[in-house]
Amino acid sequence: MKNNLIISFFCITILSIGLMSSSNGVAEAQDQDRTGAPGSSESCVLCHSPGSITASTSISVFNTSGEEITAYIPGENYEVNFFVSGNGAAGFGFQATSILTDGSNAGEFSNPGDAVQIEAVGDRHIVEHSTPSTTGIFTATWSAPDVGSGDVGFFMSGIAANLQNQNWGDGHDETALSLTESSSIGIEENTIMNQPIATSTGVILNPKVDGTIVIFDISGRQNFTREVFSNETINVETNQMSRGLKIIHFTPHDQNKYKFATQTWKVVIPS
Repeated sequence: MKNNLIISFFCITILSIGLMSSSNGVAEAQDQDRTGAPGSSESCVLCHSPGSITASTSISVFNTSGEEITAYIPGENYEVNFFVSGNGAAGFGFQATSILTDGSNAGEFSNPGDAVQIEAVGDRHIVEHSTPSTTGIFTATWSAPDVGSGDVGFFMSGIAANLQNQNWGDGHDETALSLTESSSIGIEENTIMNQPIATSTGVILNPKVDGTIVIFDISGRQNFTREVFSNETINVETNQMSRGLKIIHFTPHDQNKYKFATQTWKVVIPS
């Protein structure tokens, strides 16, 4: 009986150390792919039992003009934002990858942002947290694959944690994003709104056509919406929305005339 108690205590201790070490990233600490992509290992709930925290995740890919894309241009560089949120969480973590339809790596990751690292599990490239983040916003540069690569899938697993060094009470969520390969390289797209300008007092918007503007925060909560006219200047002040990272959607009224029915930008309203 005494030996059994010693063995049980030893196993629990090893498990606890393993869980704590994963706060530095599960690929770096355990050499595991838990992104949710085809062929990945068990999900993060293997070590993070669900609790009162409800996690939410999302992926956004932006071009060098700050516009969110749904189709990539081969060989171009993009900024990928991985978002994790959760009520009552003390810290956030994530793991993600990008793959082609055959399961091979799609493009390359570089320039990891704050609390982000680039790892490999076998042949699969991984981008993940290097330490828990208090904001839940993780970034990296993604270089799109070569011409003819086809659709790209981004897969992400996120954790909203209580950081109590326990294996219960955390929130877990998985998401995926698909990008098609652009078939219009070299063709200039219609500009339906200029790049929004963020200031300390709000954001300035200059639509080129009639449409609808909607502003969201990173949790997906709508902060502002308005019908606008072409060449109108819109000033959305901070008393109409909170500060921080904002996602701006603009949908033209004449959707058939424009290549993309909705265009998206991200801006940061400084404190």
